[in-house]
This record gives sequence, structure tokens and C-alpha cells, in this order.
Amino acid sequence: MRRVESIDARLWEGAGILLVISIGAISLLGWDPPVTKADFIFVFGAALFSILVLIAWWFIFHRWIHLQRIYSYRAREIEDKLDLRLNRYARLFEYWESKTVVDLGKDELKDKAPVAYDRLQNFWENQRKKRFSHVTIQWSLRSLTAILVVAWILFTTLYGIAYFLPQCLGLGNA
Repeated sequence: MRRVESIDARLWEGAGILLVISIGAISLLGWDPPVTKADFIFVFGAALFSILVLIAWWFIFHRWIHLQRIYSYRAREIEDKLDLRLNRYARLFEYWESKTVVDLGKDELKDKAPVAYDRLQNFWENQRKKRFSHVTIQWSLRSLTAILVVAWILFTTLYGIAYFLPQCLGLGNA
């Protein structure tokens, strides 16, 4: 479980760093309007580099989530041997209604511990009505990464418009 928690911490630290750096870089680069072609090329290069970093981050965090799943699977194996249920409950809770996840062990838990199964089902029924109860770390990181990529694309587009539009209208310095 320490490995799973360590990966969680690294994922959120990495996401936080990328968020702060992206917002800071966009703020600093957008502070002054583009005057020369070199301004635009520099910002375009910075945006392209940032998007490439975010794409690399996408693959890194998916790899870490894959490792988390392996550690969680092993924890469930150990729990089965010791007749414990923390990781099984967590997995069941996350995928309770899922039709795609086959090996949840719901039927096995229902047969082996019907009282525990009923309590978990009641708990899930109460929790599923709450906002954000089904938001996963993977969904959150995918969303954050997509938002940052879109932010860089929009910023670069607006920066380009701020440079090229005055040039096209004959208002800017060549």
C-alpha cells in the first residue's frame, strides 16, 4: 500500500508542478504583446516544447497508474489469503456498476460474506449520489493534461493573432 500511496503522491506532485509551470509560463510569455517575429517564434517554440512535455507526462502517468494497478492486484491476492477486504472493497466500490470489468469478485464476496456485501452495497448506494464520488485519479489527470494542452494551443493562437493581425492590417512594425 505504501507503493500505491507513493505513486499517488508522485502523480499529484507532478501534476501540480506542470500546472504551476504552465500557468506561470503562459502568464510571463503573455505579459507583453508580441512586437517582432522573434517574439512570436520564441512563444511558439515554448508552447510546442510545453505540449511535448505534457504528452510525455501523459505516458508517464499512465505507466504509473498501470504500476498502481499491479500493486493493488497483489494486495488483493494477499488479502484473499488473509481473508481481509480493504483493496477488494476499494476496487468493488470504484467499478460497482461497470460492465467492462469482469473480475471484481462481487459474486464471490456475496457468497462468502453476505453481510459485508450488503453493507458495501448500501454504502455504495449512499455514496454514488454524492458529487465527484466517481472521479478517479486517472480521469482527473487526463482532464488536467488536456486542459493544459488546450490552454497552450489557445495561448499560442491568440498570441499569433495579436502579432499577425496588426501586421496584416498594416498597423505593426515589420
